[in-house]
Amino acid sequence: MKTGAGGAVALTIAAQASAGAAANGNSHPANILVLVSSSGWPVTDLTKDHFTLMEYFEVPGQQAPFSNNITSFRNVGTGAYLLQVKPINGAPWRTGHHLAQILVSSSDDRQGQGAVKLIIR
Repeated sequence: MKTGAGGAVALTIAAQASAGAAANGNSHPANILVLVSSSGWPVTDLTKDHFTLMEYFEVPGQQAPFSNNITSFRNVGTGAYLLQVKPINGAPWRTGHHLAQILVSSSDDRQGQGAVKLIIR
């Protein structure tokens, strides 16, 4: 069992991305599925405010990152969270591998992080 600051049990984060309707040249949202658990049990009480999303490594031609631009959020109730993201300021997507870090912190100070790769074609 991994513990964080103050002995709190760390959150385990797994994430997968799908372009959905997002494609080179448009600004449609892309999809990210985030699974959150603690000691093997699903964490089901998180809100959008518990998630931070940071895009790293610029894709050539990309005018703006999608960092913290979660345009849709849904808590499925099973430890699964559905996020939709798109570039800030209505900028279009560009073809490439967009890499992001997902940081999650709960109301009781548990924390976790994961990485996700979003491929835009």
